[in-house]
Amino acid sequence: MTGSRVRGSRVRAGAIVTAAAFAVGAAGMTATKAGATTGPSWRITQDVHSGTFGEFTAVTAVGKTGGWAFNGVSTPTAWQRSGSTWTKVPFPGNNSMGPVIEAAATSPGDVWAFTAGVTNSRVLRWNGKAWSLVRTFQRQIGGAVVLSASDVWVFGEPDIPGAGLGAVHYNGHTWTSVPGGAGLQGGSGLSADSIWAFGGSDVAHWNGRGWSRTNVARLLPARQQLNGPMVTGIYAQSPDSVYAIGNGDLEDEGGPVVVLHYNGHSWTKVAEGNYGYGTQPLQQISSDGHGGLWLPMPGVDGQPSYLLHYANGTLTRATLPVPSSEITIDAVALIPGTTDLLGGGYTHAANNPGNNVVSVLLQYGS
Repeated sequence: MTGSRVRGSRVRAGAIVTAAAFAVGAAGMTATKAGATTGPSWRITQDVHSGTFGEFTAVTAVGKTGGWAFNGVSTPTAWQRSGSTWTKVPFPGNNSMGPVIEAAATSPGDVWAFTAGVTNSRVLRWNGKAWSLVRTFQRQIGGAVVLSASDVWVFGEPDIPGAGLGAVHYNGHTWTSVPGGAGLQGGSGLSADSIWAFGGSDVAHWNGRGWSRTNVARLLPARQQLNGPMVTGIYAQSPDSVYAIGNGDLEDEGGPVVVLHYNGHSWTKVAEGNYGYGTQPLQQISSDGHGGLWLPMPGVDGQPSYLLHYANGTLTRATLPVPSSEITIDAVALIPGTTDLLGGGYTHAANNPGNNVVSVLLQYGS
């Protein structure tokens, strides 16, 4: 199956997003094993009964006790965290802006949210007191990077109608389309002079002056039926440690998934598992606080939803607070200064993501 995809875990009639998610593959390959049941665990900390189209699609942590989460597929709502309490906060939205597909914060007074409306994507900012609209794009946003209030990157979903957005930079005053960014879908930033992004089978690096690209097709899974393999996400830990996630894009099911690593000189494949799609087009990736990664892999049409942990060359399936057939995890975010995480998604009837939907927020830790 080809075409534009936005983050989400269900395809719903009447939804304005181009696609909401994809199936998750069967059991992992040799490099993947079942998650442990001892030590830190995931638990549900908040549930919201918001109807069939409810699910938390993006989360971000602000310090150890703050954070934001965004609920809803067509008309999103914003929820602010204060310790163990989540509170709904007024959020400027409408029923054509799409879900929040990326959220980021540099401080309690500088929080950003990016929506993926097909022809009405929005960039919104919290200034510590209220949310306001910063910019509207008439093309679909795929991902974003926020370094500061005056250094923000937005990337496009490359399939129709997102073609042409490319890489756009905001300097605090103006938005500029940056040459060489065509087809880039999402990114991860270390500094103003070091932004990593991806598109198709390429990874790209911005050095403050221009983009350079590396094709990693040889490290991706073999072509799967009608579709071609692709890079679906990237996470920069340091100048000599960058991770990219690849997907074989098996028709309908997606997968397999691969983890690629850049050591400052070259790219290698470090793990592979027989799982389907992550969140598309931007694969949610979060640090685990000690060198590893967390990767949500939502399911659809009765398929199980996985949350994967990568560490030391191994992909491990996390144990969730309810069976995989009854929960979908869309987003994760590390709580700064800890190895704890926030998570967002929804619970539903077993093997039936469209029934008994309850939006949920989760936390990982001891």
